[in-house]
Amino acid sequence: MRRFFGMFCFVGLALSAAGQQNDDGKLSVDLYGFIRNEIFIDSYKGLDAANELFYVVPLYVGQDDNGADINEQYSSNLSAIASRLGVKVAGPEIFGAKTSGTIEFDFGGIVKTEPTLFRIRHANMVFNWEKSRLVVGQTWHPFWGGGAFPSVAGLNTGAPFQAFNRSPQIRYDLLAGDWTVSGAAVYENQYTSKCFDAGNYSSPTQAQRNGVMPELVWSAEYKKAGFTVGAGAQIKRLKPRMTVTGSAGKFKAEEFLASTGFMGYLKHASDRFTITAKGYYGQNMTHLTLLGGYGVATRNEATGEETYTNYNNYTTLLNLVYGRKWQAGLMLGYGENLGTDAALYDDGSGTGIVTGLLPNVQDMARVAPNVALNVSKFRLVVEYEMTTANYGTGTFDFSDGLYADKHRATNHRFIAMMMYFF
Repeated sequence: MRRFFGMFCFVGLALSAAGQQNDDGKLSVDLYGFIRNEIFIDSYKGLDAANELFYVVPLYVGQDDNGADINEQYSSNLSAIASRLGVKVAGPEIFGAKTSGTIEFDFGGIVKTEPTLFRIRHANMVFNWEKSRLVVGQTWHPFWGGGAFPSVAGLNTGAPFQAFNRSPQIRYDLLAGDWTVSGAAVYENQYTSKCFDAGNYSSPTQAQRNGVMPELVWSAEYKKAGFTVGAGAQIKRLKPRMTVTGSAGKFKAEEFLASTGFMGYLKHASDRFTITAKGYYGQNMTHLTLLGGYGVATRNEATGEETYTNYNNYTTLLNLVYGRKWQAGLMLGYGENLGTDAALYDDGSGTGIVTGLLPNVQDMARVAPNVALNVSKFRLVVEYEMTTANYGTGTFDFSDGLYADKHRATNHRFIAMMMYFF
């Protein structure tokens, strides 16, 4: 009850502040957002979030004694939890820079005890100079890719073929004509890396925090005459465990894991037609809602000391949109698991010691055509989304972390999404 009371207080304060200025006339506050309702039908239970609105891939968990696929199950839902409320503030000049800030919320912070939870999406401040910009706070991860992301009906916005992550960060942009060159130090919050030691860690972000170094991201984007071209690289460092245990006892873990990732994109937008192509390649990019992970490469049986090796994954997508009032769109996506850098330790389980975001998925694909109607502040999209994933089965290959055989799981999603902007 107190959460909702706080939410209404926030709305009241924002509404009373909107349009007001301080004594020197340099502060303005604007309220924005949308009401979003969507209804869907799925044919296969999936790895998902937000009451299944955010569908990632079909989740294969095995077959029953009759050979029936357990998660091949129809389900449906109608929800408004993706509705959004935000406030933009334009403030006075500070340190010679124009200043602004954004704080934005939605209702998608699902926990087991509540169907909805008012949660933070963005909370950042911006210092804007003539040829540079400093962003401090939570906003889109640089690998989101600026304005080059798929236009679809689903809340997943193309994930896991498109990176999806909002994180606290310090980002500095150099603005040079048509170029923007950026460097960022990023920490994890709602979107986290996976670790082996969840039972000993106080929160899901501790593996990254114990790595001490923030995730470092460099990116560049060129925009001119309807064309947008961008590329980026990142490196992160984790501490997967706090302690290790061997035959000689329990000891403090000392091993870290470093991983790298790369992305590139191209977008061209004309009056009626937009085409976006994008690709990611890298290691252990699970915090970006991209599949993958890592595993134990070596282990000392006496002390329990371990070393780790990354899985390498790539994804590609193509998005086409035509029209203005009436729009037709299509998204195509494909991704593949390329295996580990080094051989995995054989612990006798037959599958190695691995963690991540479905590192047993060998490859995946998506086809998502849609039709949209845009009228003033209203948008309606109807979409069919087919997502398929091949899960590794049979003999596990310790040399690269892949499997000899595959089992295909496929979800057919029908979705209708309605938005009213303000």
